[in-house]
Amino acid sequence: MDFVLAGGTLIDGTGRDPVENAAVHIKNGRIEWVGKLSDLPSAAKQAQEKDVSGKWLLPGIIDAHIHVCWNGEESIFELLERDRDMIVLEATAIVKRILEVGTTTVRDIGGHDYVEMALRRAINAGFIPGPRMKTSGKVIAMTGGHAHFIAREADGPEEVRKAAREQIKAGADTVKLMATGGSATPGQDIHASQLTLEEMAAAVQAAHSMGRTVAAHAHGKGGIKNGLLAGLDSIEHGTYLDEETADLMLERGAALVMTLAVANPDLSGELSPTQKADVERRKPNFAKAQENGRNLIALAREKGIFIGCGTDAGGNPLAVHRFSMAREIQLMVEYGMPPLEALKIATCNNARVLRWENEIGSVETGKYADIQRPIGRY
Repeated sequence: MDFVLAGGTLIDGTGRDPVENAAVHIKNGRIEWVGKLSDLPSAAKQAQEKDVSGKWLLPGIIDAHIHVCWNGEESIFELLERDRDMIVLEATAIVKRILEVGTTTVRDIGGHDYVEMALRRAINAGFIPGPRMKTSGKVIAMTGGHAHFIAREADGPEEVRKAAREQIKAGADTVKLMATGGSATPGQDIHASQLTLEEMAAAVQAAHSMGRTVAAHAHGKGGIKNGLLAGLDSIEHGTYLDEETADLMLERGAALVMTLAVANPDLSGELSPTQKADVERRKPNFAKAQENGRNLIALAREKGIFIGCGTDAGGNPLAVHRFSMAREIQLMVEYGMPPLEALKIATCNNARVLRWENEIGSVETGKYADIQRPIGRY
């Protein structure tokens, strides 16, 4: 496969200004050259030309926080009652849909019985269409902690260390920890710290020694601080980040993976009884979502924290796998993020969160040609 996408307006994902009348030479799935069409090298002129005039080209979007095993329309408690084969078949449709809307890479940050790892193998083998995937296996929670119903429950540093190693054995790229409570678990305080600093440090040691990263679900500042002191690589959500924890995050070099849309879902369509019940249960959190989102973005940008983003799609009955990353980017802009910076976060930055920055995330020579178009990728 050797062709040139010619004449479109290119946003390359690096934060640079768009390039009008651009050309991208693609050969065997990799980017050979990118620049102005008028500067196209003679070797590229021999390739087939595909006219994309009037269109915009940008890197395939990356979702750094997603749950592909859950449909985001029913409660996880309902889904846990479903036959495993049905979950597999629905998840197969979900990963196809994710790719079709331009999200070419995802990091599954908490799955179901390792179904997500089977999906990754099937995608890599070419059996089913879907995005590139990194996975974390089962989340690790304290006994009775957030998402304990899908978690590997563990207590004490040695048991948490063993739990982390179990996920790595199963094929995890990232170990996912539950540092605080969460709204998807009924009756929990999202500010309450759960896994301790010592427990998370044991997981970090186990993961880093095997070349894996560690992420922690953390809303409240106590859990955020414990996770950062433990040495983890990313804070997921980070809802109540404050000056102290922001400074610590910058000092430790951890990423903040924001999930704005899950706290501010699109309620414009017809809702099922399950979804209506979830709206009622979580209304107090929705009321603060916009203010929290604006404050989080302002503080993170002011401090110079490295930002990633994800949808948390599948994480609750109001987190549907539709155009989820489009809404995440839209909310970043509505909450004060410049548009090109928001796109950079959803592409180049997220590639770095996934440790794939040398392969994807921007339209640059040598990288995979994960270039977004209306359906799929080039």
